[in-house]
Amino acid sequence: MNDQIKKKQGPVRKGAVIPFLVFLALISLFNLFFLDSTIKNSIEYVSEKVNRAEVNVGSVNSSLLDLKITIKNIQFTDKEKPEFNTFSIGTITVKLLWDALLRGKFVIDLAKVGDVKIKSKRTKAGYIIPVVVNEEGDTPQEVETKKAFKKVEKEFEGNVFGDIAGVLAGGSTGDISNNVSQNLESKKKFEELTEKITRKEKELGKQFESLPSKSDLNKLQVRFQKIPWKDLGNILKAPKVLKEADSVNKDLNKALKSYDELNKNLNKSLTEIDKDYKEAEKLIGTDIASVKKRMNLPSLDQNSIARALFGQDILGKVEKAREYQNIAKEYMPPKKEEDEPKSIPRRNGKDYQFGKPNSYPLFWLKLAQINSENEQGSVVGRIENVTNDQKIIGKLTTAQGKGDFAPLEIRNVDFKLEVDHRNKPIANIKGSIGSMKIKNKALSRSKETKFILADSNMKTNFNGLFTGEKATLKINSEFNQITYDVDSNNSTVKEVLKDVAQKTKTLTLDAKVQGKWSSLAFDIKSNLASAIQSSVRSLISEKITAAQNKIKKDIEKQISAVRSGVDKQVNGVKSKFSKQLQDVKNQVNKVKNDLNNKKKKAEKDAKKNFKNPFKGIKL
Repeated sequence: MNDQIKKKQGPVRKGAVIPFLVFLALISLFNLFFLDSTIKNSIEYVSEKVNRAEVNVGSVNSSLLDLKITIKNIQFTDKEKPEFNTFSIGTITVKLLWDALLRGKFVIDLAKVGDVKIKSKRTKAGYIIPVVVNEEGDTPQEVETKKAFKKVEKEFEGNVFGDIAGVLAGGSTGDISNNVSQNLESKKKFEELTEKITRKEKELGKQFESLPSKSDLNKLQVRFQKIPWKDLGNILKAPKVLKEADSVNKDLNKALKSYDELNKNLNKSLTEIDKDYKEAEKLIGTDIASVKKRMNLPSLDQNSIARALFGQDILGKVEKAREYQNIAKEYMPPKKEEDEPKSIPRRNGKDYQFGKPNSYPLFWLKLAQINSENEQGSVVGRIENVTNDQKIIGKLTTAQGKGDFAPLEIRNVDFKLEVDHRNKPIANIKGSIGSMKIKNKALSRSKETKFILADSNMKTNFNGLFTGEKATLKINSEFNQITYDVDSNNSTVKEVLKDVAQKTKTLTLDAKVQGKWSSLAFDIKSNLASAIQSSVRSLISEKITAAQNKIKKDIEKQISAVRSGVDKQVNGVKSKFSKQLQDVKNQVNKVKNDLNNKKKKAEKDAKKNFKNPFKGIKL
């Protein structure tokens, strides 16, 4: 059999070259047919999650050799007006880093952003991602925050000018009794208190019946009187006397303890009743406010007017800040407690270090430069260190920019943003708008009245600091060059509206919101509130005062019977148990004091007249 001669292997392994070429071919085919569409779909998907509305990407062109990607025509749908974009970006050019990509990380050293437009018209309205209410998945803090926002929103409900029109027309001060006759919380509380007092009285009565009776106390007194105190001087009979005295004393202490326990329960019950009584009294004020609201009686203090006029707008900005904060927490999660290194005792050994201390996060945009100039205006700015993990890079995410959109009548826009999620979420934002055209801003629009800023210029400054627990937001705005659109079906109201418009050629709004997310305090001031107050006070203050007095009188009348019944019950419980308890306690204490005094006297006499039974006995 001939031996087969093996050919010597060369430097190139054909068996490895062919699979490698196939691999390159597959990569090239994927890049040619699928990579760009994958990037496009990924950008749209992630951006829509953040924007909460449709995001469209016109095209994506990528180059595998130099990892350069060009994205064109990105449109972010405006949630409030879906036929417009909040903003759009003409081009974004990015270049990925090879060494990061080989580790499965996406690091962009520099992104260039150009052709930025705001409020551009869409070819068709974008869809809005529906808000899914999932309170089960919310943290307890978030549940409390949402409840607080709903409560504040309800407080800000109201139509100041419509309510004033109702008072002037006589509608609000009409049949007050019908409104008062509805369920009153104070009346309910007094009725509940009546049942509680009845229940407590029965419980105390049962406990009182189980106590030693006067007959039992009389028996103790008889036992005390029968003690032969004279025998205390006899050494043989003294122990029996002392034993009987101690027995009576123990029974007296036991009786006192049982009465003290009942007295303690009585005082505790009276304290609870007093607390509930005060709560019921407070609810009278709540009922008065509730009836006033049902009857649309306007409050004439400036703070209440300003809250009714602008509260919803300010609350909307706070809610939006909270929404974006939650989005940031989702995509930029702060450090958790379990992320902290734990100290574990160990023996001496050798330390090995794997990886680099400053390794790459999954995504990191180091710098994005914005330089845009088009028919709308110009925008310049920069965004730095956008990442899913600030802990790794140890840097904050920052953004700043300036813009001017003369054709859109939005001038001198300036903003700065700093986001720190390394330990706890903190966002700091500051900005201003030099001038912005505002049209058809309705401060009151109803069947009765119309008060609209038909045309005006607004300038504003704002700054906010938002953490996971607290929020602070300050807004100072001024509206000038105002053209009002006012009208009413009531001639007197119409004159009032014209007078208010005449007094506020320049309108100011100063708002401050601060506190925990679940208990934010809103301080809102406006010179418009002052103008309304001065214009209508003389016309409706007397009517409002009369209506308020009538409401209070009617509510007092509604609850007077049940409150009087509660007062009688409370006094009855006090007199019934307090007097009896005091009487029997006095009786027990008298016997106890007599016992102690008699014992002391007997002991003193015994010492004087001590008879030694062994006297005369000789041993």
